[in-house]
Amino acid sequence: MAAHSPAPSSAPAVALALGRRTYPRLGMRRGVERFIREHAPAWTLIRKTNYTHLDWHEAMESQPDALLGFFEEAGQFEWVKGRPGLVAVNMHRVPGCVGIPEVLVDDIEVGREAARHLMAKGFLKFGYCTHLPDKGFSIDRLEGFRSELEKAGSTVKLLEMEFSDPPRCPGLQAWVSKSDETRPAVFCCDDACATLLITCCRDSDLQVPGDLAVLGAGDDDFHVENDSVTLSSVRIDFAGVGYQAAALLTVLMAGKAAPEEALRIPPQGISERSSTASGPEPPALRRLFRLLEERHADPHFNPEVAASLCHVSARTLRRYLQESGRPSLVELLRERRLETAMQRLLVTDEPVERVAEHAGFLDYTTFFRAFRKRYGVSPTDQRREAARRRAAAE
Repeated sequence: MAAHSPAPSSAPAVALALGRRTYPRLGMRRGVERFIREHAPAWTLIRKTNYTHLDWHEAMESQPDALLGFFEEAGQFEWVKGRPGLVAVNMHRVPGCVGIPEVLVDDIEVGREAARHLMAKGFLKFGYCTHLPDKGFSIDRLEGFRSELEKAGSTVKLLEMEFSDPPRCPGLQAWVSKSDETRPAVFCCDDACATLLITCCRDSDLQVPGDLAVLGAGDDDFHVENDSVTLSSVRIDFAGVGYQAAALLTVLMAGKAAPEEALRIPPQGISERSSTASGPEPPALRRLFRLLEERHADPHFNPEVAASLCHVSARTLRRYLQESGRPSLVELLRERRLETAMQRLLVTDEPVERVAEHAGFLDYTTFFRAFRKRYGVSPTDQRREAARRRAAAE
C-alpha cells in the first residue's frame, strides 16, 4: 500500500474515509475539497498518492486527528467511539448506529420529491423498488415516498429487486399487467436499482415508459444515460453533504458542541428524461424496441430496415426518438450490440473477431474502437480482467 503523505506538524490531520467506490462518494469528496479551497481551515486532509480519499482500512491505519466518513457498518462507529479525542462526522445513515454527529442526504425528502413529481405528471398507480431494503437511505426514501402519496389517498406497491443474472423483480409483471389499464410509475431507491429494473422490464417484454414509468435517485451520469431508455432521476446534492460535513468538522475541532440533530441536505429537483415520459408512446416506437432485441445482431439491420418494419418513414422514426428524449437509432443499435459483445466475451471462449460478428459488427476495427470508447478497455483486456477476477474468487 502506498505511504500516506504526512500532514504539516502544525495542522491536525483529517482522514476522508469514503471507500473505494466512486458513487456517491466522488460528489462528497468534491464538496469537502471545495470547502477547503474556500475557507482554508486549520487542518489538512491525509493524502494517499494523488488522492485525498481513503478506504476505511487506510483511514484507520493513518491514525488521524479527525475523520470525515461515509459510515457503512456498526464496526466503524465502534472504532471511532473507541478513540477518545477523535473528532468525526458521519455522511451516511446506518440504522441503529448513533452517537456521531451527522450530515446526511435528506432521504425522506428525496422520497417526497419523487412522489410529488410523479403525481404532478398525472400518475395514479405507484410502486417503490429497492435492491437494498435494509439500508438506511432506502428505508427513508420509501418512508418519504409513501407518506406523501398517502396524503393524496394513494398506496405504494413494494417491489424488491433480486441480485441475479439476469436481474429479477418478482411480482412486477403481474402487477403491471393487471386489468385496470392504469400505467404505473415506479420510484427506485437509487439509479443503480432503476437501471436493473429497466433491464428486468426489457427481459419481461415490458416497455419503459410505455408500460410503466421509472424514476431513479442520484442523477448519476454512469446510469442515467447508459441505456436505450434514459433515466429520469431525483438530483441529490452529495457535494453539499461533503461541504457541510467539512464545515461541521471545523466547528467541532474548535471545541464547540455538536448539534443534537443531523443536518440533512435536501434534493435539488428532478432531471427528467425518457423513462418518465408522459402518455403512451407511438406504436412504432414500441415495435422498434422489440425489433432491437430481436434483430440487433443482424449486421444488415439498420435505420431504413427498422423504419420499414415499423411501418413509418425513417424521418418519422427519427422524430419519435428525438421527442422521447432518446439517442438516435444508430446509437441505440451500437449500444445494444456492445452489450451483446460484452456478454459473449465474458461467457464464451470465442475469438474476439467472432464475438464482434455475432454481435452484429461487420468490421472488427469499428467494433474495437466502439468497445474501447464505451468501456475504457480493449475487448481482450476486458476478457483477461474477468478471467483474473474469477480465478481470484476461486
